[in-house]
Amino acid sequence: MKEEFSIDNFQEQENISPPYIENFKYISKTFTNYYEYLEVKKCYFKKCDFQDATFQGIDIDDSIFENCNLSNQELIERSYNRTIFKSCNLIGINFCDSCLDNITFENCNLTYSNFSSTKIKKVIFKNCNLTASSFNDVKWKDLEFIECDISETEFQRTSLKNLDIRSCNIGNLKVDITKLRGLIVNPEQALSISTILGLNIKC
Repeated sequence: MKEEFSIDNFQEQENISPPYIENFKYISKTFTNYYEYLEVKKCYFKKCDFQDATFQGIDIDDSIFENCNLSNQELIERSYNRTIFKSCNLIGINFCDSCLDNITFENCNLTYSNFSSTKIKKVIFKNCNLTASSFNDVKWKDLEFIECDISETEFQRTSLKNLDIRSCNIGNLKVDITKLRGLIVNPEQALSISTILGLNIKC
């Protein structure tokens, strides 16, 4: 996040009041409501459960989600900027057709997540589980995977040029062979990817 802010001065709230919330913090709250539209700016959420909430439309800027549960949330066709997700449960979350700019996912469970058809800029995944996730038809710039599990993850019709996955587990990675040029891998990963190309390597 480029813009720093202190949560110490935020006012703690019990409930979310659409359509606009700013400079609030929510600690150990459970949300189950339907939100037709919600704009979130400079908010801090800790140990909050959103799994049973429904967001018809939500835009998030300059916010932090820590130890929160957003599993299976449909966050499609929206905009997310300068936001941190830390130690969150994001299983099955769907960002399809959204724009993600300056987002950090750290120590998050993102298995079965969907980032297909997103526009990604300055997004970091660090120590995340992304097993069986989808990054199909993604347009990206400055995308980083640092010590993540991206096994069984799909990168179909997504350019992998200059993407560095050397620190990641890539077992059964599903990629478009026409988009492999320029992918940065370590020697062990190169052997794994060679099977995708149909190579039969013998000593």
